[in-house]
Amino acid sequence: MWATVRNLGVFQGLWFLLVLGGDAFAVFALGWLLFHAVSFAESGEWSRLTIFSLAGIVMDSVLTMLNVYQFNQTAWPIPLWLFGLWLIFPTTLLHGLRWCWSGQIWILIASGLGAALTYIGGAQLGDLTFPSGELPTILILTACWWLYFGLVRLMALQRS
Repeated sequence: MWATVRNLGVFQGLWFLLVLGGDAFAVFALGWLLFHAVSFAESGEWSRLTIFSLAGIVMDSVLTMLNVYQFNQTAWPIPLWLFGLWLIFPTTLLHGLRWCWSGQIWILIASGLGAALTYIGGAQLGDLTFPSGELPTILILTACWWLYFGLVRLMALQRS
């Protein structure tokens, strides 16, 4: 239980730090990733962390290029702070959120919507706008996150 709380708590704290503080705080994400790798990572976890991080970075890069959302600062393909989030988010998938992947499929559907809504929250706090409006963006992001979480679930169940 403590490991789950720690994992999700550290991620949430870093999420706020990166969204509010921007690129200057990306080094903290790298620090957590390295600490996680040394202290908490399980055998074979690095390959999945890499795949999940790259999939997320590609997803957000493509969505940015398609103008689903825009960042106020010039960054290509995504800002460094978002890159940092994608380095650490997969650690929650394999630890704090592990319970999601063997459960009911509705959990994945709800998770997709919840993940999409974090972009709306991030936009309220920081460097993100939605050229097409919030509702179309939420629908697009929810579909993308369903696919992302489907990949995670498939890989997690294969590992089990």
